[in-house]
Amino acid sequence: MATAIVLAIGGAASPATASTWTRTGDYYRWTGFNALERGQGVATDGTYFYYAGPGGMVKATVSNDSEVASSLFPIPLSLSQMYGSDHIGDVEYHDGYVIAPIEDGGNDYGHPLLALYNASDLSYTGRYVQLPLAQMPGGVPWVAVDAAAGLVYTAPWTQDSGQGTNKLVAYSLNDLLTLPAGSTLPVVNTVTLSQPLSRIQGAAMWQGKLYASVDDSAKSVYSIDAVSGQVSYAFHQDVESGDEVQGIAAWDFGASGGQLHIVHVGSGLKKIFLYLQHYSRTG
Repeated sequence: MATAIVLAIGGAASPATASTWTRTGDYYRWTGFNALERGQGVATDGTYFYYAGPGGMVKATVSNDSEVASSLFPIPLSLSQMYGSDHIGDVEYHDGYVIAPIEDGGNDYGHPLLALYNASDLSYTGRYVQLPLAQMPGGVPWVAVDAAAGLVYTAPWTQDSGQGTNKLVAYSLNDLLTLPAGSTLPVVNTVTLSQPLSRIQGAAMWQGKLYASVDDSAKSVYSIDAVSGQVSYAFHQDVESGDEVQGIAAWDFGASGGQLHIVHVGSGLKKIFLYLQHYSRTG
């Protein structure tokens, strides 16, 4: 069972207030293997957090980080052998499934996939889809679900308006859940963003907007209107300049628990630590 340290303000930088978002006082901190199995992405169903990292996948309670399920080698051998799959990014939760974006960095990111896992025990369902490489060059670092719209979103890692990669790519949620294993997921729509957002490490829907955790020099979070493509700066994450921000989850746990929940890796003397911080909207 993982041991997390629940800390109040003072163990990291002081809370940052920008726009209408403020970091809450409590956060989780891990090191060692517990950090490795959480270090890339996070999702939630309101009762559990679902994490993915280089060391596996973990399901743990929101209230006290008690692990209830884990998977040491979540990428199935069949995908590793067929596509060279070797990396899971920022995961998403939907209706009993954990949806994992899977990359093949060792093969120049030529086979972006989305795979379905049972949220109950993190077992692989045997179901996955391929994403069109023309739309997703450079891998698939994250996936987000808009259940109300019935859509799934991804975006290119490196975005350039001159190359037309400053976009969201939308797919049918029903297609993801029902197409035969190995099918190519059809693109429903692409939405041009009002500004390029390279290095999106994770994104999640909250109150009709997509909130993206971006590992830029400012360690920013942006809101994205998934219909118009309008990008708006939301806030600067309360991290050190050398930290690497990672995945993001959205769930309203109230003013003290926050609505956006973001993983980041420390830097310098703190590079052995992984953190989960919570941000609350105050206006």
